[in-house]
Amino acid sequence: MMYKKNPKIIEKKTEQGMLIFNADTGHMVELNITAALLWEKTGESFDSEELKKILLDNCSNIGDIEKDIPYFIEKAIENGMVEKDG
Repeated sequence: MMYKKNPKIIEKKTEQGMLIFNADTGHMVELNITAALLWEKTGESFDSEELKKILLDNCSNIGDIEKDIPYFIEKAIENGMVEKDG
């Protein structure tokens, strides 16, 4: 499944990660450092395999990647950061 980023997202890096502002809803989300890494490294569209590769290439302690990636995608959809592409 492919996902695409909401083009109306405004992002701001912070020391703790990143703030994401959804201009459509006025909702703001704070991403931790790992989620911010995923957000920064993905292009306009991505799939879960790309997210897995980003984590494997950039993190030494990735925890339970098989649960964390679907959780990240679920929360990103809920917050209007991404939508299913197709």
